[in-house]
Formats: sequence, structure tokens, C-alpha cells
Amino acid sequence: MAMRAVLLVLLLVVAGCATERPGTPSADDTVMPADFAGSVTYANGTVAPPYHYEWRLTFDDTTAAIEWTPGYDRSTTPWRETVDITADQRATLFGVLRDLGVFDLDAAGDDGMVGGPTGGVEVTSDGRTYDPGTLGLSKDSATLLDGVVDAVHDLAPAEVWDGLEDKQDDWSARQPK
Repeated sequence: MAMRAVLLVLLLVVAGCATERPGTPSADDTVMPADFAGSVTYANGTVAPPYHYEWRLTFDDTTAAIEWTPGYDRSTTPWRETVDITADQRATLFGVLRDLGVFDLDAAGDDGMVGGPTGGVEVTSDGRTYDPGTLGLSKDSATLLDGVVDAVHDLAPAEVWDGLEDKQDDWSARQPK
């Protein structure tokens, strides 16, 4: 009987020392961690300067901010829109990113795709930062980028995105041809 008790204690100690595989989300990856936050970048590809744009969306527990930069000139001041987000929106985003595999990726890969949209996603979850690298350079990472972009579009109302696209169109029309 004493031997069984010792074995049981030893088993509990060993089980308590077990750790997760490096690079995996928390044991209960269906629950959004309190520190879940991040950013997504997107560039619409290699197009003529007046039609090119890039945006960056950052989010934390209460807000999402979008910075939209028209053209290729890095010195251009981006247009900025900030919106309040709900815990439900954030939890939905966490679930979508988890289902897309953002927390499982170490590198986005590059199979030589050029010219199309590129971007990235960097998120913090349960004390760990996940950054799969530049997306859009391979077929798989282009598909991932599309999914991530669709997911973060839901953080801001359509009017915000439409307003930024309208500004882009106005800016493009005023550029020399």
C-alpha cells in the first residue's frame, strides 16, 4: 500500500512537471487569453504608384486602429481611424486566427510568387508572440493572408474601410499620371 502511495505521488510530480511543446498555444487554446493583441499589415501588391496602398491594423483589448498609407512614399503621413472593439469581436478574431493556423506557423515560406498582395500578422497570446513572417510569397501564405485580412476587416465597421478606400480613390485621382 505504501508503495502505491509513493508511486502515485511520483506520478503526480512528474505530471506536474510536464511542459507543452515549444511553439504551441496554451493547453486550452479554445479560450482567448487575456493578453491577446496584435497587428496585421497588408500591401495591395506591385501596382502603379497612385493605386498602391498599404495598411496596418493594430488591436488590443478595447480598440482597433487602422493606419492607411497611399502610394509608395514612406514619408506620407498615414490616415488613421480608431474604433472600439468588443470582447466578442476579439474572441471571434482569436478563434478565426487559431483555425487558420496562425499559432502553429513558424515561417510563411516563399515559393517565388511576386506582384500580388503581401502582408503579415503578429499576435501575442498567452505571453508568446506569433509571427509567421511575410505572407503572400507562396500559395499557402497568400491563402492565409486572405483569411487574416477577412478576419480583421470585421473589427471595424464597413463604413470605416469604405471611407479609407474612398480617400485612396480621391488621392489616386489627384496624382500625376
